[in-house]
Amino acid sequence: MWESLSMSEHDPGEQRRRQQQTEFAESVTGTIEATPNRRAEYVELDTMGSPRSSDGSANKRRLSVEQTLDDAATAVEDTASNQHVKIEYDAGGFSLKKLLRFVGPGILVSQALLDPGNIESDISQADTSGYKLLWLLLLAHILCIFVQSLAARLGVVTGRHLAQHIRQQYPRPLATVFWLLTELAIIGADIQEVIGTATALHILTGIPIWAGVVITAVDSFLFLYVQRLGVRVTELVFGLMVTTLAVCFWVEMVLIKPDAREVIKGMVIPRIPQGSAVQAVGIVGCVLMPHNLFLHSALVGSRKLDRREETREGAIREAMRYFRIETAVSLVYAYLINMAVVVVFCKAFELMRAEGIAYVASLAEGANVLSHVLGNGSKYVYAVGLLAIGQSTTMTGTLSGQYVTEGFWNMPVKPWQRVLITRSISLVPALIVALTAAAHIDLLSEIINVLQAIVLSFTIIPLLKLQDHAEVMGPEFAFGRVARMSAAFLTLAIVTLNAYMVASVIPLDSPSMYVALCAVVIVYVLVLSYTAAFPLRCVWSRRMVVDRAPPAIRWLFGRAALAVDVGAPT
Repeated sequence: MWESLSMSEHDPGEQRRRQQQTEFAESVTGTIEATPNRRAEYVELDTMGSPRSSDGSANKRRLSVEQTLDDAATAVEDTASNQHVKIEYDAGGFSLKKLLRFVGPGILVSQALLDPGNIESDISQADTSGYKLLWLLLLAHILCIFVQSLAARLGVVTGRHLAQHIRQQYPRPLATVFWLLTELAIIGADIQEVIGTATALHILTGIPIWAGVVITAVDSFLFLYVQRLGVRVTELVFGLMVTTLAVCFWVEMVLIKPDAREVIKGMVIPRIPQGSAVQAVGIVGCVLMPHNLFLHSALVGSRKLDRREETREGAIREAMRYFRIETAVSLVYAYLINMAVVVVFCKAFELMRAEGIAYVASLAEGANVLSHVLGNGSKYVYAVGLLAIGQSTTMTGTLSGQYVTEGFWNMPVKPWQRVLITRSISLVPALIVALTAAAHIDLLSEIINVLQAIVLSFTIIPLLKLQDHAEVMGPEFAFGRVARMSAAFLTLAIVTLNAYMVASVIPLDSPSMYVALCAVVIVYVLVLSYTAAFPLRCVWSRRMVVDRAPPAIRWLFGRAALAVDVGAPT
């Protein structure tokens, strides 16, 4: 045993901390007996996996019980009782009352599918393709249900969220790249949300866009107060925000009287109009958001399950079933709202073209289009819905960033600090866009969508890779053969679609641009291949944290072999 451990074992505070960590590890693995005398055997290894002397050399690696058990903690853990919902396990059938206790994470996740960037994509879709891509919008939401359910599944089974797993399983340089890309994607989405909310304030009050940007950046601190009221109140507030947007566009859809036959044809007949391939790929990219996967895998941790050995598997399977239902209902709800936006503007643009009136298909000009077709009051209904969803998505974006930072760096970030950092970063580019010209907002949205597509590929591969390992998920929850093949096909499809979307927006007007594109594609493929091929670093087995990679692989990737027994009594 290390000397530092021997000196601290008589400290009452240290003993209490050690006991709390051991108890929490038991709740995660379901295999460790929570006894105060539990110790760990330490193995000191160099980067090649060979034992090192205990002479205090700087390159020595030490893995303690505290480090091991802290890795299993979720970012949503909080001592306040109102930040969790305790779920009692029973072996009975489906219960609507119990389902309501699981409702919440899916509602927060659905916000990203309805943010101002997605509404602008819906408006653009209505202008270029009409009703003809409604089937693809539906397919994208179904695909999103599947992917988000996998993110929730990871959090429920392991008790840890995606950011924590990536930090543990991949080497630090690659994990740092993941973190930077994810933060850029979150900040990019945050810029769209801030601009969208500022646009709504401009429509409602007439204040300049730049002033709306400043107000939006500041009033996000109200979210901190909402969080203090508890997880259920927070989920209720977000649900009301989404419902506000739904009511606004459903009312306008009824008033504008779209062609129901064309709507149904658009939903059930697959077709892609000529020249709309990029738009079609963009629809999928706007629905599958990378930071949503991190968010969902963390939010499910707010439900505290009965993880005792005798009930662990049943409680987890029950939670997965209810979370799948809740996710499906929430995202179908989001689809109906997105569909309403497309239908409303399809009919509005059709009427404008029939009258020979010029229009601009953008988020800022959407109010003027509706005002001309439905009357002056419709633009305020549009603005109220846009304001509600803009505010709620800025809050969920902050929450996503909080979990990502905590997970990748294993350090707690206070909510007010996270709001201050994200708002300070996103405020500058948002103000630049607001002060230069409204036309640049469309270009900025296009750049952000490309960034989201790139980051999604680096997020979906670790998510599906983790689900395939029995040492991470447990043999009873790991992917089977069919699920493994489906995951491989899904990964290939998403990466291909996103690569096509990225390549389609690059202007290939000179040989140098072709060379640059080829170089980018090669680097992109190599990094993704490395991400997919890299063997998981350390995995939780029944009693040990182990490294399953063979020696040659450990040498190739410069890894240490870890073997830490967390169950042997002293």
